[in-house]
Amino acid sequence: MNRKAGLLAALILVLALVPMWAFVLSEIRHERELVIGAARNDAMNLATAFEAHVQSTIRLMDIVLLDMREDVLENADFERHVREELQAYGSFVAQLAVIDKDGQLAFSNLASPVKPVDLSDREHFRVHRDNPQEDRLFISKPVLGRVSKQWTIQFTRPIHQNGEFAGVLVLSVPTSFFADYYQQIDVGPNGTIALLGTDRSLRAIASGTPIAGRFGRFKVPADRPYVDPDAPARGYYEGVSSLDGEYRLGAYRRLTAAGVVVVVMLSPKDFMAAHEERKEVLLASAGVISLLLFAVAVLVFVLSSRYFQSTARLRQAHDQLAQFANTDMLTGVSSRRAFLDGLDAELARARRHGECLSLLMLDIDHFKRVNDVHGHPVGDVVLKQFTIICAALLRGHDLFGRIGGEEFAIALPNTDVEGARCVAEKIRQAIAQARVATTAGEISITVSIGLACTEGGQHDADYLIVQADRALYQAKHGGRDQVHAAAPRPLESPPS
Repeated sequence: MNRKAGLLAALILVLALVPMWAFVLSEIRHERELVIGAARNDAMNLATAFEAHVQSTIRLMDIVLLDMREDVLENADFERHVREELQAYGSFVAQLAVIDKDGQLAFSNLASPVKPVDLSDREHFRVHRDNPQEDRLFISKPVLGRVSKQWTIQFTRPIHQNGEFAGVLVLSVPTSFFADYYQQIDVGPNGTIALLGTDRSLRAIASGTPIAGRFGRFKVPADRPYVDPDAPARGYYEGVSSLDGEYRLGAYRRLTAAGVVVVVMLSPKDFMAAHEERKEVLLASAGVISLLLFAVAVLVFVLSSRYFQSTARLRQAHDQLAQFANTDMLTGVSSRRAFLDGLDAELARARRHGECLSLLMLDIDHFKRVNDVHGHPVGDVVLKQFTIICAALLRGHDLFGRIGGEEFAIALPNTDVEGARCVAEKIRQAIAQARVATTAGEISITVSIGLACTEGGQHDADYLIVQADRALYQAKHGGRDQVHAAAPRPLESPPS
């Protein structure tokens, strides 16, 4: 006896634990994929916004350079004019300078050069000197200004006089101009936003973690897709960041014409934090439930031992199993089998008393779309709320059962066609007006209802179900979210 009871308890424990843990682990894995997908979308959205900011900044700086270059060649009192113009641009311009054709600092709005300042070694001078016929905007890597003493990015254009290279006009913008803007955007305490050059050097950065040597001689490794000229101009990156050595998930957008790349790196420490907390809760809950199930298994072992020895205990266990079989465990309404048994009984009573009985077949419209878009857990919530709304509109002696999936049936004893239509319309309107609150937000659903009645003939359950199903089919193909009643047929004209 004890061996049989032990085997029964072990079987119940395995059958309960394995599906439960499979569900919990599957739910954790699914939620993790959703969180990572959302983080990728967030990173790309931020990168797109930063790309627009960088492009607008570049356009603004080029406008200033072109305007000032005309003044260099035409305005006699250039220094006074520069000071007046720079007041309009605010603090984002650290310095405006002119380098002559030999690489010597000819003018700076910060101070008049007391002794010669040789800038011929600067990249932003050499690139124009070595390409004297090109008139293009150049954006340098950050340099420590010899006059401004600040880390700045140089926006430069060549100066031509009589068709010959005459020097370079330099607009120095502090790296903090970009970083301050980035700091306004929430990328999490450990996130990073960086402006890189296509030459792999760092232009500007805002990061939740300190990064040593952020300018200097630091260069991003050449294997990163965001600096690879053969890689797509925009995309995602996942791996260890060369900026701080931490694992990151990010997005990038390359501005090829400007020679810069906007990179947004999000830290799993930030975007996975809520998921990790929920994961711990799920695992802890599953652990507690496992202990409870183990306790239940022990209880089953004790009860089964007595079960084999007592007929009364056998009857009690049989009654409990019958109750489980007669109830749909998700929604709490009658199962298909219990509903059909109840329908047969109500039809027999209606025939004895000469009463009408109406049957409603209900099907939630586009329910598969809810499961596909939001997942089955959300679909389960919708099914539960659907049954709650329907049950609130029924009488105590009406039968309500789940036939399968999203299809339900309602038997209305002593109710003719018009009465059943009234009940069906109330249900349809209540469902259409309801907003089901789920973890994916509020969801609206509709229901199609088919109606059949024994009025005009005493039919059995199978015939009544066929008629209601046909009516439901007509409601579905008539546009959904409607009630359709089957035309009454006498008993001597059964359906083909």
